Amino acid sequence: MTKKLLITALIIPLLFAGVVFSQSNDLPEPGMLPDHPLYFLKSGAESVGTFFTFGEDNKAERFLNLSERRISEAKALVEKGRGEMSEKVMERYENQLNSAIQRAERAKERGMDMDELLERISERTLKHQEVLADVYERVPEEAREGIERAMENSMRGHEQALEVVSQERREEVMERVESKREEARQRMNEARERGVPVPDIRARESDDEEAEEDTAPVTPEEVDTPEAPAERP
Repeated sequence: MTKKLLITALIIPLLFAGVVFSQSNDLPEPGMLPDHPLYFLKSGAESVGTFFTFGEDNKAERFLNLSERRISEAKALVEKGRGEMSEKVMERYENQLNSAIQRAERAKERGMDMDELLERISERTLKHQEVLADVYERVPEEAREGIERAMENSMRGHEQALEVVSQERREEVMERVESKREEARQRMNEARERGVPVPDIRARESDDEEAEEDTAPVTPEEVDTPEAPAERP
């Protein structure tokens, strides 16, 4: 009986931890780490908490919050010298980030305004890139492949979130995000010079150029016209 009460006491705070998304620019507290023998309770409580989160919009926010916790866990692990455990954490990060974007897309298809959350995803994934670059440099060689995949997935998530933003608000959102993109681009260039294989952030100019190329009208000179048959004498 005492053992059951102890387990319940451990699960209840874990169940409700992290439901509200942190509004600060810092990562949330990692809490119990994967090297703890009771970490499975945390994972189970998160799953139960997600099950009882209703609505695609709330699920999207929930998964974004959980992906933030995975980044925080990976950072804490390397600080403890347990970077070899970060690869599995990164697999969960990728799955939860992808779930956040997919849920946001579904909610948007159902007529919900998800632009604010999509903007937040685009900003947070830039922060994730910076943290992951630091983690990459501090994990053992055998764990680096998982960090690389996470960086690539995170960058795809960043671009995908911006693409899903409503057309009428896209320019406004891009203007707000662009300053953060430029700051992240500079930090990533510094990391790249140190040998960290961080992915490129696509510049807005290239986006605009690609759109112009796709929609540019065809000039008469570009249209192949059959040669007129030679006149018979």
